[in-house]
Amino acid sequence: MKTIFRLGIIIVCLLLVLFSTIGYAPAASSEPLPAAMKATGAQLEEYSINAWVKLSEDHYSDEELQKVVEQVMEQLAMDFKSDEMTHQQKNKNRIVKAEQIRSGDHLVVMAQVVPNPKISAGEEAYLVINMESLTTEYTSIILLQEKINRIVKKFGDSPRISTCLIGWLDGKLVDGESESMLKSAFLAIDGVIVDQLQQEQYVSVTGFSSAMQDYLQVGGKKININIAIRYSQYDNRTYVIVGSPIITREY
Repeated sequence: MKTIFRLGIIIVCLLLVLFSTIGYAPAASSEPLPAAMKATGAQLEEYSINAWVKLSEDHYSDEELQKVVEQVMEQLAMDFKSDEMTHQQKNKNRIVKAEQIRSGDHLVVMAQVVPNPKISAGEEAYLVINMESLTTEYTSIILLQEKINRIVKKFGDSPRISTCLIGWLDGKLVDGESESMLKSAFLAIDGVIVDQLQQEQYVSVTGFSSAMQDYLQVGGKKININIAIRYSQYDNRTYVIVGSPIITREY
């Protein structure tokens, strides 16, 4: 499984910057993502779910952070060993992290305290959940996203959840095929393309679909669907990534 996990502090900082400048609506069902992926003709291989929420209190001791992580792992029905729990501290950032790798699944749960930039000597606490897994079944993804959404809501208001599906096709696309795939994907979810980035090895398209309630508002435009297509010479495959509201992993 080709996965890249980054430190929770980096994830939270990036998301804080992102969501402080754009709008966000309540989380909604993720059925449109499977519809978009199926419309491209790609074979589902993997998914990733990233969720984070500001905890209800600003100050937590390391013991309290650990309790939050343990509660989340328990509610996710994940058994973990003591050596899978780590405590990290760098400057004023404190993180308690549980990481578990099991037969194609990679789960990271972190509770962390970071400085509050608006209050001198103030703190803020966050819960972050990253889940990546190999799968060919769409149903399990939808159920897990709903479960994670319920869990994070218990610890704070307005959780932020991003879901990405990763699929593939054999070989390299010929001229015009990527455009046709993108058109089919957006048609399947009644979506419209807002912006497109074309590079030599990949194309990334953002858009909006009324089939999903959650969205970002950037430059006065609503965005809640992001589809990227890239070719890999390593295994001679074309990978398709469908994310909402945006893709939160590397192409």
